[in-house]
Amino acid sequence: MAGKGGGGAWKVAYADFVTAMMAFFLVMWICGQDQSIKRAVSFYFNDPFNSSHIGFSKLSKRTGALTQHADTGNVPLEENVALGRGRNPYLSKEPNSVCTQLLSEWLQSDPERIRYWREQAQRQRDLARWSLQGDDKVEKLEKVAIRELSQQLKAEVKKNIPAGLKKPYGDLLSEAVSEVNWSEIAEDLVAK
Repeated sequence: MAGKGGGGAWKVAYADFVTAMMAFFLVMWICGQDQSIKRAVSFYFNDPFNSSHIGFSKLSKRTGALTQHADTGNVPLEENVALGRGRNPYLSKEPNSVCTQLLSEWLQSDPERIRYWREQAQRQRDLARWSLQGDDKVEKLEKVAIRELSQQLKAEVKKNIPAGLKKPYGDLLSEAVSEVNWSEIAEDLVAK
């Protein structure tokens, strides 16, 4: 208001500054959120009006979905890429732990090791078939084989852990082993 006819230019500059500050703080807020919030925000910016799914059901394709449309992120159906190789879980839909993925990748990394565990899976299937004589339900046979193979796998991995590890390394290793979803790895081996 410093004179006649002027004084409006600062409002435009101020509005631009406030908009830039809002964008900056929005980006800073998003960076501080967990992966589920980041994924939801990215879904919104990929398709804000959900127009690519017109005519589709409004029900979520997965239970527990954050949004009402299918994933359009970098890894579609990420939960089906469990264990890092791509598979559909048969028994459980719980999230995969990093320890489970690392152990599975370790199993898959050596052809001799994976051959041995596939043979063990076949052996457990045969033992389950023998123990459940007369019961021809494939699901029941596979559940028994998976349970037995997961116990065998856990026992053999634990057997190879060095006994005299100093604290906190022994505790950390024990905690990591307890985080492994042994049934999921056994399920993957039995399914092949």
